[in-house]
Amino acid sequence: MKFFKDYIHHGFYPFFLEHRNFSENLLKTMNMMTEVDILLIKQIELKYLTKIKKLFYLLALDGPKAPNISNLAKDINTSRATVMNYIKNLADARLINIVYPVGQQYPKKPAKVMLQNSNLIYAIYPIQLNQQQLMETFFVNALWEDCKVSQGNKDGNYIVNNNKKFKVCDAENAKIRISSDTTYVRYNTEVGKGNCIPLWLMGFLY
Repeated sequence: MKFFKDYIHHGFYPFFLEHRNFSENLLKTMNMMTEVDILLIKQIELKYLTKIKKLFYLLALDGPKAPNISNLAKDINTSRATVMNYIKNLADARLINIVYPVGQQYPKKPAKVMLQNSNLIYAIYPIQLNQQQLMETFFVNALWEDCKVSQGNKDGNYIVNNNKKFKVCDAENAKIRISSDTTYVRYNTEVGKGNCIPLWLMGFLY
């Protein structure tokens, strides 16, 4: 469990092995990703960099939820279509993940926008930490490379590869009713049983 907590905080990027300030190094890397991976590769003019960075920050503050595209467009003084383009660019740069309901995809409005991995949450706004959000971010990130992850019908619920139901939940929450058609991916536990598995195991998928 200690290793898992460390990974959530600072284990996603390999430079955590270096004897440097991890958060500072991560912020520099994020700047490079926006300035090079987005501006250069997508051929966007430098004058729009501040809008993209502000959008990224606002999305991070909102946490994993459906973005209000109209409000975001007003906040960065641009059009709704441009906001959606910037969100797609941030996803292509692996700074965020865009989660849709089953059968939907870009350019439709996402069901949820979340940071690409939990280390980014600590680097951007560590005061506003929410364990459920951290754990869901880890879950989606762990499956994203090789699976299609879609939004389920309730908070914490996801559909994987269009047909498998998963729920990310706290093992210490006794109020959750177990359903046979869902796999419960639980944090705050080391072991699993039946269709309840510990969340940290998902890290072995990549």
